[in-house]
Amino acid sequence: MPQREDNYDFPSWSHIGEPEATSDSYRAYLLKLDERIVGYVAAHDTDEHRRWDLADGSKYGVQDATLRPRIILVWVADAYRHRGIGATLVQALAADFGCQVADVSWSTPVSAAGRRLARRLSPDGIWVS
Repeated sequence: MPQREDNYDFPSWSHIGEPEATSDSYRAYLLKLDERIVGYVAAHDTDEHRRWDLADGSKYGVQDATLRPRIILVWVADAYRHRGIGATLVQALAADFGCQVADVSWSTPVSAAGRRLARRLSPDGIWVS
């Protein structure tokens, strides 16, 4: 759905079959409403990040090697957007990892919708990788 709906040129999830452990803890969190998956976040853990204030054209900060969960993709079905589902998914990722939402890293590039979500959740800036 994210690939088709948002015109991505790659699949956001390539693991098929039984769950298996990966060295970077690749995982997905699904949000189900009315017997339908209406959103999900795909993530993995990494230790390569830079701080970003989310301003257009601003440079990234210095390298940070703290192990953090990294969002690969956040997707919410079009009919369910602007209801806090994206925020709920990011909060679930942070809680599962045992960190604050502001300590979650985001993969670049961060879309316009992703920036809006990131600003709401972490107004002082985000970690990117």
